[in-house]
Amino acid sequence: MATTELVYPLAFPKSVVHKCEICGKTASRVCSKCRVTYYCSEEHQAADNIGIHDKICSTLASLRLKQPFLPSEEERREREREIRDRKIHLVGVTRMIGERHVFQDRFEAAVPAALASLKLAIEVHGPRSVELIPSYLILAEASLGLKQLNQCWEYLSQAQYTVLQQHEQAPLAITSQLARNMAQLSIARKEYDDAARHLANDIYDASLFYGTEHHKVAGGYFLLGKVFKLMNRNEVTESLYTQVTQMWYNFLRRLLQSRVVFSDMDAILGKKDDDDEDELTSSSKLDLSTEAEAFNTLQTLLNYRLETQQTNPMTQELNKIHHCLTILYFLARDYIQVHDSMNKIKDCTIQDIEDDQQRILKFLEQLGQMKALMKRQQQQN
Repeated sequence: MATTELVYPLAFPKSVVHKCEICGKTASRVCSKCRVTYYCSEEHQAADNIGIHDKICSTLASLRLKQPFLPSEEERREREREIRDRKIHLVGVTRMIGERHVFQDRFEAAVPAALASLKLAIEVHGPRSVELIPSYLILAEASLGLKQLNQCWEYLSQAQYTVLQQHEQAPLAITSQLARNMAQLSIARKEYDDAARHLANDIYDASLFYGTEHHKVAGGYFLLGKVFKLMNRNEVTESLYTQVTQMWYNFLRRLLQSRVVFSDMDAILGKKDDDDEDELTSSSKLDLSTEAEAFNTLQTLLNYRLETQQTNPMTQELNKIHHCLTILYFLARDYIQVHDSMNKIKDCTIQDIEDDQQRILKFLEQLGQMKALMKRQQQQN
């Protein structure tokens, strides 16, 4: 973990004022590793490290340090394009980490990640672009999780204003997520009719953008089920939760079938990427924010099914949820949890689950054989 060193504002030239990365106040400390990130206190430095800075420290140094002079205009343009592309990549990484923190209920850690993504997005797109909205929405969700409803409303208002100003440029994916966040705030305020209206808009926009059966639409149905449960309309909740389970089930099964390759030596050898950012964006892995959302959603569905099992036993629905969790653990290479989750599937009559289990068990058998062979070779050497 990076540490900080004290700095003295009066030691800098008059025109240079360094601000705290978290709150914007005059800084008195600088990260001792990258030396381009400033803080007003040890508390804010620690919060930033936990939330995001440790993962992007070296990258920030290369982006923020003064660049050497290049005599050629073409070289300068090429460097500007390269820096812009790297910033865009970093916006995606910081947002993904922020979203993962939110889904894991680590709301304080989500704030620094979202702030970092917002600052980078402003540098790339300007202060009024719709590209800033996803960062505002992560900040709103984190504020909501911290019970700071007024702060949540401020971030959502900023996002709404940007959409109104740039309505033709706002993708449906963004307007869908904005409507979902508005619904979450309405739920916190116990304004359930407003929440249902916002979620109807969310589901409509998301369905147009992704398709009606896409897992990105499932989040709207999931929250709508929660709203109807709070309104004691359990029959509607039952139907919506069944639909959400099926959407995640279909998505995760497709992911399993497309990504399980038994000749994949990297997977068999258990290789892992050392670089955090490469791991976060690798196309061969489940997106970490989606993974966190899936675990959060499926665990809630599992708890609901277990609570209602006495009055409404639905064994095959439970089996689907356990199978979804099995696939998630498998994709995360948590093979101990894979076996535990498999063992919870009882009296299964769904052939697809049986087929997937055989596929997973075959892979794990090959993995065990390969590891045993490698161990013998190491002992012989």
